[in-house]
Amino acid sequence: MPEFTPQALAQEWKQGRFRPAYYLFGEDGPAKAAAVDGLKKLLKPDDFNLSEYSGNEGEAADLVATCQTPPMFADRRLVIVRDAKFAAESRRLIADYLRDPLLSTTLCLVSSEKKPDAKDALAAAVRALDGIALFKALRQGEAVAKLCEAARQAGFELPTEAAEFMVEEAGCEWGILRAELSKLRLFLKDRKKITLSDAAACLGYHQQASPFELPRKLEKRDAAGSLALLRRMLEEGEDPFKLLYDVSRAVNRQLRAKRLLKSGQPPDRIFQLLRLNAYYDREYLATVGRIRETSLIRALRSCVETEVALKSKTWLEPAIELEQLVLRVCGKA
Repeated sequence: MPEFTPQALAQEWKQGRFRPAYYLFGEDGPAKAAAVDGLKKLLKPDDFNLSEYSGNEGEAADLVATCQTPPMFADRRLVIVRDAKFAAESRRLIADYLRDPLLSTTLCLVSSEKKPDAKDALAAAVRALDGIALFKALRQGEAVAKLCEAARQAGFELPTEAAEFMVEEAGCEWGILRAELSKLRLFLKDRKKITLSDAAACLGYHQQASPFELPRKLEKRDAAGSLALLRRMLEEGEDPFKLLYDVSRAVNRQLRAKRLLKSGQPPDRIFQLLRLNAYYDREYLATVGRIRETSLIRALRSCVETEVALKSKTWLEPAIELEQLVLRVCGKA
């Protein structure tokens, strides 16, 4: 059986099916924590039938003994390991138990790793019980679609532009996005539709600026947005030369797209060659079509001139030079 997705795992539990062991992997930590909390709510174990471990070395023997203990006046015992970072010997001990587990116990292990290690005896033992689950980080388009669907199921409308704003500001971790959606629901009161201004007013979590944001704003020739984001990234400690290369790559990619369009390449091939995102870059070629090739060449030359100036004239202020470059790329200087 392949690994569970979060949705398939939740569905199995809602149907009342509980395996002897589950092992949760993946980058989406809040979603894994929410899944464990959901399992606790479904099973409703009392204090006699719920044991939680931190995953520290030295807990393995006690954990196995707990798993081997039948539930008290209940159908099932739940044992949770919040961060299964056991050493090899402890992992083998738990794996030995899982070769013949007590069926009235459900052991739920959480890992901070992206995926199971092929040499991990514990992961192999859980896989033999078909209990591996992967909580992969959502891609941006997936996060937007999931937000809109979750809002619809909750009984209100979340426009795509508001969902895109939430993802850009808060990132793609579903646990964070779900919490922000719950706050928005309270903020709405009796209204049934969220506006972009509602999302901006209510959003409480801001991730560090995404490395994709500045190129996308520049590609749209959004001078004000590009400047604001540039200043924010510099305040967050981003290296000025990395930002310069981001600007240069954005311009160079548009120039390549322009020339590929002129050569008659189909859009899907251009997206493939330039590694464009089908969701967030859906207007990319239309934008490129409105920019003259001479303007792109001039902007690329400005990038080279700025790099030479910053490397040869150490007294120059990088922030000022980068702001002037952004204005030139956007046609405002």
